[in-house]
Amino acid sequence: MKSNPIKFIFIVLFFFSTIITVAQNAALKQFESEFDNLDYKTRLAELKKFKPGELSLKDQALFEHLSGKTQYLNSSGVGAVEHFVKSKELYLQAKDFDKVAELLVTLAEQKSLSDYQYADYKPLLDEAIIYAEKSKNPNLLCKTYKQIGKSIYKLEPQKAIRFFQKAIAIANKNKLFIHEIKINGNIGVTYFEVLNDLKKAHYYHNLSLEISKKHNYQEGIAYAYVNFAAICRKEKKYDTALEYYEMVQDLKFDNYRANFDLHVLQFISDTYKEMKNYEKAFEYLDKKKVLEKELSDQEENKIIRDINTKYETQKKELENKNLKIKDQQNKLILYAFVGVFLLFVIGAYFRILNINKKKRIAEQEKQIESQKLENVLKDQELHEIDKMLEGQEKERLKIANDLHDNLGSILATLRLNFQNLYQQKEGINEEEQEMFAKTDDLIEEAYQKVRGMAHAKNAGVIGSEGLVPAVQNIAKKVAIPNKLKVQVIPFGMTKRLENALEVTLFRMIQEILTNTIKHAEATEITISLTQDEDSINILIEDNGKGFNPKAIDKKEGMGLNNIQKKTEQLNGTFSIDSFEGKGTTIIIDIPI
Repeated sequence: MKSNPIKFIFIVLFFFSTIITVAQNAALKQFESEFDNLDYKTRLAELKKFKPGELSLKDQALFEHLSGKTQYLNSSGVGAVEHFVKSKELYLQAKDFDKVAELLVTLAEQKSLSDYQYADYKPLLDEAIIYAEKSKNPNLLCKTYKQIGKSIYKLEPQKAIRFFQKAIAIANKNKLFIHEIKINGNIGVTYFEVLNDLKKAHYYHNLSLEISKKHNYQEGIAYAYVNFAAICRKEKKYDTALEYYEMVQDLKFDNYRANFDLHVLQFISDTYKEMKNYEKAFEYLDKKKVLEKELSDQEENKIIRDINTKYETQKKELENKNLKIKDQQNKLILYAFVGVFLLFVIGAYFRILNINKKKRIAEQEKQIESQKLENVLKDQELHEIDKMLEGQEKERLKIANDLHDNLGSILATLRLNFQNLYQQKEGINEEEQEMFAKTDDLIEEAYQKVRGMAHAKNAGVIGSEGLVPAVQNIAKKVAIPNKLKVQVIPFGMTKRLENALEVTLFRMIQEILTNTIKHAEATEITISLTQDEDSINILIEDNGKGFNPKAIDKKEGMGLNNIQKKTEQLNGTFSIDSFEGKGTTIIIDIPI
């Protein structure tokens, strides 16, 4: 009888815990039913109300699934994958194979949007088809057939269309209008991008638009307008295309909105470029870059806030548990006065052990979260630098082509006309002859500089040859007889590096070489490449006018700043030795 009060306390605690769990499970089901009609911020706020540890196994899987969908629909595939993988494992434990199949399709879609080949994620879709056809789940069958079509439409367009048509038949039969809208759009894209049949493309996009308007599905209307604009651009109806893009910006929807807005800004910029309105093209390209920066900052801040929130939540939970334990201890002391002192001592002893264990776990979790944050920030910074370098590469090719095809040809024509004018002019005096000769030299010098810059921008790493031939090739192209000598000295470069590393090193050298040609006024440049067993050293010297490295404007010197960051990400070192009037030496050491 003496143990009855303690049993009563534990029964009451168990009862309240059960009530809380049932309430949370019901709330999660309600959230799932409303999920598609909520915006991103509301979804995040709702998710923060749940404590996954207090949910059943199946509802823990659902919580992770909805967390992944929230990030995925906000264009954050990287943030979603971790949740999807956890959810899939939990659904497997709960034997909910329909949900497992749905996540297999989602993971396949995520891989298709990355650099994976179809063969890499085809097993996921094959497994999903087995589950879907066995369960005869129409929603799952639609998703799976649609994703297979999206994965192969560029390689096997007719086969992809057959999968799309199978999915549409299921969507029609089961009144799944959102699937019907999206799949008609997929068929239209296949006819437009691969089969070049604008008439059929227009027909399927119009079907998608009609169904979207019927159900007031703003996301479907937006994608239809964008696809109509693409057709107009191909037909050179640029003003109509711009009208469609303008209508898109007034539509209200939340899913994938971040990536969607970035693509629309790029499309508008490309349209103006096709219209030869380069001022407007650059204006919208700048708007896109501003939005990319905002989204990058928001994502970084969100990661930090989420981790901080987790830490604070854990801290509060630990404090609340300590308060509860203290309250229970006080009650046990009260019962001890009436004859249960021994039981109190035993219970208190085990509780103290439990508190210490929880404190150690909390500290370990805090350290793990801090390490995760550091890794996430490093990975994100590396990803952003890679994206920026890729953008610079594309911009470099564009500038090179413009320099070579436009400005270069103009200068060549100018010199030819000038020489004809000089030859036709009779009776010129010595002073005029000298002026003609100087002007001709200046035009030739301008042409050679433009030609050198174009070659410097347009050179690239040849995959089959490697880093040294690529650097030698660019050196040969940028050199100007009697004006600029570029020498490449390889030492120990007998083994090929990883292709990604070779491309990165070449981009660094290319950026430095371009900057030197543009700013240093050098007549000699030496590029030394040295490979040891565990490192590679790059030394670039010039005899130009030099500069003060500390005085580089962050905005103006983005090239060197990015090279330094990329070198640090590769665990290497980057240094500049330069003085005004005494040339420049840049040293890069990378471990391999």
